[in-house]
Amino acid sequence: MRYVLGAVLVGALATSGCASRGESAEPTTPATEAPATSHEERALEAYRGLMDAVVEGSHDGATGHPDLAWYATGQALEFSDDMLNGIRATGRPDMDPRVTSADLASNPPEVTVEDCVDDSDWNIIEEDLEGLGPLHGEGFRPVIATVTENNGTWQVSELWLGEYGECER
Repeated sequence: MRYVLGAVLVGALATSGCASRGESAEPTTPATEAPATSHEERALEAYRGLMDAVVEGSHDGATGHPDLAWYATGQALEFSDDMLNGIRATGRPDMDPRVTSADLASNPPEVTVEDCVDDSDWNIIEEDLEGLGPLHGEGFRPVIATVTENNGTWQVSELWLGEYGECER
């Protein structure tokens, strides 16, 4: 029987309101950061970087990841922290993000990234399942990220997961 990490994220989604995160450490630049040529590309890099940090943290059974504060702020940072709750996982989700809108004249400038993530290959290690209750969901689910620019840095400020089956590629 396979268990998908994405099902555990439903609990994190339910507990992560829109409130801004309180005090946090200053983010540091990840070593893998490469310069982007457009606002949309930089927004996609922020989204991918955040998701990679969550996946990497899940492989370690982490309760946080040092790159989260570089790639995320506000609700998205809090939500991403909640996703990393010590549960270990293997594999990776298959992502295909795209920019669906950009409002560079707003304050702050904002780009919306939408993805239809297939997390069927991102699985919880069986011994970590005790006490999690019944898990459901596997496969494709929508992810919507609002990415904003502040002083030249693009960060995911809002991150929302939809229900399984609400998108397909």
